Amino acid sequence: MSPPSPRARFEALVARPDEDAPVSEMRQGIVQATLSALEQSEAVDEEGLAQIMPALYEEIVLTRVQLAGHVGLGVALAISAYDEMVHGASIGRFGRPARELMTEMGVALKKRHASRLAHQVAEVEAQRLAWRHGHEFLSWLAFRREDEKHPPADRLERLSAFKVGERLLTSRTAMYALVGAPLAVAVEGNDRFLLANRWLPTPTPEQAVERTVWPLLSYQSAATVRVEQARWAYDAKVASEAPAMELSEMRSEIARLFAEQLAEALEHLPASATLAF
Repeated sequence: MSPPSPRARFEALVARPDEDAPVSEMRQGIVQATLSALEQSEAVDEEGLAQIMPALYEEIVLTRVQLAGHVGLGVALAISAYDEMVHGASIGRFGRPARELMTEMGVALKKRHASRLAHQVAEVEAQRLAWRHGHEFLSWLAFRREDEKHPPADRLERLSAFKVGERLLTSRTAMYALVGAPLAVAVEGNDRFLLANRWLPTPTPEQAVERTVWPLLSYQSAATVRVEQARWAYDAKVASEAPAMELSEMRSEIARLFAEQLAEALEHLPASATLAF
């Protein structure tokens, strides 16, 4: 009997998370370690952060390596991203000082561990941190749309000076090589959505048109467009201070659409991202 495809493995982990006990334990460990690191990082100053963050982040990365060893790099990344969406356990919530320490730790882990899988996981983490910086800067620019101190020419100059577009595209290219373009697109979209401080579209009729059109003009697959439209609609509801129950229902729908997007993306993995040990 042939092993299940990456898509089938992922869909089983979403539908029946407790069926594979070792994988379930690792998934829970990553979520809990991330939430714990978030809580602790918010409670200390930068000096304290330097003392605790390396060990906390190492635990997260090494558990991701173990997970990839069980299910392959692609499925491990997909199910981790899905868990981040459901539980809010995302790198997007860490502040810049913590992320800089995480980046340093990631470089150290790549040098310390010789296995191909550990290198792959560390590289994925490094690229996600890199595009997290870019997403934050793009939100910073968007927040200043109506700020007289930062007219369009000034914001465009800053965008060019910091080479944000170039850096984002470099990270995307690296991720495409590691896990394929569809999965890289799915994970980056989720990482952007989980930013702690992202610009929210206003719930106006004009931006309602934009929220529909922008995802269509991404030229991505139907699954990708649908989840992006749902995210923009959710953010507009957040901006309008919609009731918590309505927002919760919308997040559940986003999680469902995201799972569909991830499942579709797992059909396009490079061979190196399907290997488990």
